[in-house]
Amino acid sequence: MPVPIGAFISRHVYEGKLITQHNITTVSSCRFKDVRNGKELLVGGSWANQKEVMAVMAIARQYHSSGKKYRIITPYDAQRNYLEKALKETKLPWEDKCFCVDSFQGNEEDHIIISLVRSDKIGFLKNLRRSNVMLSRCKMSMLIVTNRAFISGVAASSLVGKLATELGEQAWL
Repeated sequence: MPVPIGAFISRHVYEGKLITQHNITTVSSCRFKDVRNGKELLVGGSWANQKEVMAVMAIARQYHSSGKKYRIITPYDAQRNYLEKALKETKLPWEDKCFCVDSFQGNEEDHIIISLVRSDKIGFLKNLRRSNVMLSRCKMSMLIVTNRAFISGVAASSLVGKLATELGEQAWL
């Protein structure tokens, strides 16, 4: 994974013992997309966020048209279902494209798009192990789609919140 992400994961998860050797050293390898009006919605026993689905689809179209190899990761089954349905509807490749965090463990891709879903409660982000899996899957870049007020507020103490704080203002699109 790119040095800025690997170094962050090493410090916050592995007590500085993870060594990252990668030729990508720019902070721009990790970005955040603010979805201001995104709201979490309980769907069955899972969570979804339609505004984030729309934002992820815009990014996926851009990545696809530029030939980037990408995958989409989300913590919630309902969101994965919505994302997969949206990929099909927009005629983008959808098979082997969208995953829940646990099913993507051990895998990686050049570019990772993460849809965090939640906007009110911290939920999944309080689990350090699963957050680590989610944040350490990219070979070249990672784009995290989320609500900025949520990440800097309720979720500020989470691994993702700390990453956003550490990368600073320039990480936000």
